Amino acid sequence: MRPIFQLLPALALICSAPLSAAGQSDAADGDAASSGGGPKVIYVVTDDQKLYAWEGNQLVYEFDVVTGRPGKETEAGVFSISRKYEDYTSKAYGSEMPFTMFFTIDGKAIHGTTWATVRSFLHEYITEEVGSMGCVGLTRENAELMFRWAPMGTRIVVVEEEQDEEGAPRGI
Repeated sequence: MRPIFQLLPALALICSAPLSAAGQSDAADGDAASSGGGPKVIYVVTDDQKLYAWEGNQLVYEFDVVTGRPGKETEAGVFSISRKYEDYTSKAYGSEMPFTMFFTIDGKAIHGTTWATVRSFLHEYITEEVGSMGCVGLTRENAELMFRWAPMGTRIVVVEEEQDEEGAPRGI
């Protein structure tokens, strides 16, 4: 089986059609496209606690992330950035969420968080209990880079590392 990061450019083509499923944003394809580099797509691989940002077939960023803990999992699926805030405070948890990019109706977002790199390592290798409440957490610096790089409507694909019998990523 091929590692999932090798399959991500091909998934960009599969995921470039507008979304219409309930709970997911419709976005104009032009909103997330750059001038000449191809569409921008963000992939979150929950098993590896990684985020990959692609522009066309070019990997632009790769970051450690922290995703949902048991009972608050970051659900697999195809989404789009629907709202962005440089400074945001969670209404549910009272937590600061710098450089927030919401991608689900129920409030899942990519955003900055404290101790993201340490939490990512602990979540992947020791215990999932240090995970998030379902969001995708980055360091403040990495969250700002993603916030500036990704326009409204940028596609977000959340997958697990596992692959099915045909070699396709699960969760899409």
